[in-house]
Amino acid sequence: MSIVMIIIILQIVGTVLILAELIIPSFGFLTMTAIAVFGTSYYIVFKESPNSLVFLVILNLFLIPATLIFGVKKLRKTKISLEDAVESVGFVAQVKINESGIAITDLRPAGTANINGKNVDVYSDSGYILKGTKVRVVSTENAGVKVAAISETG
Repeated sequence: MSIVMIIIILQIVGTVLILAELIIPSFGFLTMTAIAVFGTSYYIVFKESPNSLVFLVILNLFLIPATLIFGVKKLRKTKISLEDAVESVGFVAQVKINESGIAITDLRPAGTANINGKNVDVYSDSGYILKGTKVRVVSTENAGVKVAAISETG
């Protein structure tokens, strides 16, 4: 393998390592490895032809920043963030206000009631309600269904 091919391969590997540092959090390890790879290529060029080293350094001063700019632009197009992946879901009541049902567990103050054939997690507006008590939906606010006991007289 010729020295020119070795230099080209080392330059490509160094550039890829710098681009990888943008993607993989290595806390500078990939950058330090890239510097070592570039340093090795500079040493080989200097040993063979000191005048060529100036050309290689000037070439790297333009090509490496251009590659990084291109890489960053490419990464921005494929950006994934938490905001894109998560949808905001609000509370949707399964029942309506003034519907009635029966408490199928003791409500102390939270429990379950059967309202219009649906088992719904509810909480009472006034403390403890016994299992089997008739209840009425008072509100569907605060991420829950609030119920009140229905008295036998009205």
